[in-house]
Amino acid sequence: MSENTKNTSAPSHIVWFAPDRENAPWTRIGAQWPTKNGRSHRQVLTVIPTAPGRIFVCPNQPKTGAAA
Repeated sequence: MSENTKNTSAPSHIVWFAPDRENAPWTRIGAQWPTKNGRSHRQVLTVIPTAPGRIFVCPNQPKTGAAA
């Protein structure tokens, strides 16, 4: 386990798994953070999918209070 496994800041991206089934819900399987040099990302997966499907990495959009 690396020293950077625990992160205190919010991830920049969320990793999702979309099964190859019609109307199947996406499952959050991890997150990623930019590295210090900003040229790559560090990814932490909490689940490894074994079913056929696709993995998507989407920008994190933290929930806010009331919409402005």
